[in-house]
Amino acid sequence: MTTNVSVRRVASREDEKAFLRLPWKIYANDPNWVPPLVSQRKEKMDREHNPMLAHMEIEFFMAWRGSEPVGEIAAFINHSHNKFHNEHIGWFGMFEVMDDREAALALLQTAEEWVKAKGYDAIRGPASYNDLDEFGLQVDYFDQPHVLLMPYNPPYYKTYIEEAGFEGVMDMLSYKIAASSMVGENVPEKIRRVLEKQRKRRNITIRKIDMKRFNAEVDVMMDLYVSAWSDNWGFVPPAREEMYYVINQLKQFVEPDFILIAEIEGKPVGFIVLFPDLNQALSYARPNPNVPEIITLLQVLWHWKVRPKMNRVRVPFLGVVPEWRGMGIDAMLYTDVVDSVVKRGYSEGDFGWILDNNQAMNQVADLVRGEVYKRYRMYNKVLKPVPAE
Repeated sequence: MTTNVSVRRVASREDEKAFLRLPWKIYANDPNWVPPLVSQRKEKMDREHNPMLAHMEIEFFMAWRGSEPVGEIAAFINHSHNKFHNEHIGWFGMFEVMDDREAALALLQTAEEWVKAKGYDAIRGPASYNDLDEFGLQVDYFDQPHVLLMPYNPPYYKTYIEEAGFEGVMDMLSYKIAASSMVGENVPEKIRRVLEKQRKRRNITIRKIDMKRFNAEVDVMMDLYVSAWSDNWGFVPPAREEMYYVINQLKQFVEPDFILIAEIEGKPVGFIVLFPDLNQALSYARPNPNVPEIITLLQVLWHWKVRPKMNRVRVPFLGVVPEWRGMGIDAMLYTDVVDSVVKRGYSEGDFGWILDNNQAMNQVADLVRGEVYKRYRMYNKVLKPVPAE
């Protein structure tokens, strides 16, 4: 590598095109990486139409060796996070780089300097851009498949981020669960007995969502989500537009039996959301910037419905409001939804992420016989203040 690395702000349509396409170059020989739909990647950078960017200041940068792009990063200020957590920090995300130490360190330094110049005390990441989407860095188990709405990256990212002075501040876990292990006679007798007793004693009912009232049901789940997750590290209550944005992206793939709401005397107290792991179909369709997306979507439909290749679901949301925890409602939601999962031919689930220090949810994962199979990490670096002139 004789040409020096330069880092430049993404300032033109040609720059945006290069930023959009670079991951296909980085992961060209990685069989576990699943390319995203090109339209979704474009929307991530769309300041006008992506509601996640409405409360952020953000800038995108690329690293170049001569005329060749070798890396990219976003630096941003999440004002909602700082207000909710009473912090004064910036973030980095959308971090992708060839196995090029100079380029990686230059990109991270550029993000640091951008955040520091705005007067903030620390930089955290990677996140793209909050816990509703890709959040954290995968740090182990790289032989496992890339699943829907979860980070995936080469092992060397960890090396470069830590060499740049970042320290881990929180780990998140994903569990692999065999669906059949919690169906019928495979459910331990003690668990079945306790859950049924609690259902009757507390008059707990569990229902699937009403697709005819989809937006109203999303509002119910939004309120439950904020109540159930508000004490979690890094959580920020999303604007309703953000939640609608995430859910509507996946609405066409929703199975009503996979989204359940728990109620006590008609009052919602908990919920669970599962999605088929669309990445399994995408791994066969292989989205590509050079291929019209309509062709990709037809291939996805083929591998999802016509000649199904999907046997895995993702569990991105499971929560119970604080005043009704400790009564087995989370386990009821899980065991009820698993019956539908198995009937529809799915055999395994990705349950996560769960914060490493969330003892209650990790106990639920153990209860349903989950096995930790991926670990993600959030990094932080304290920034020295810019000297006064």
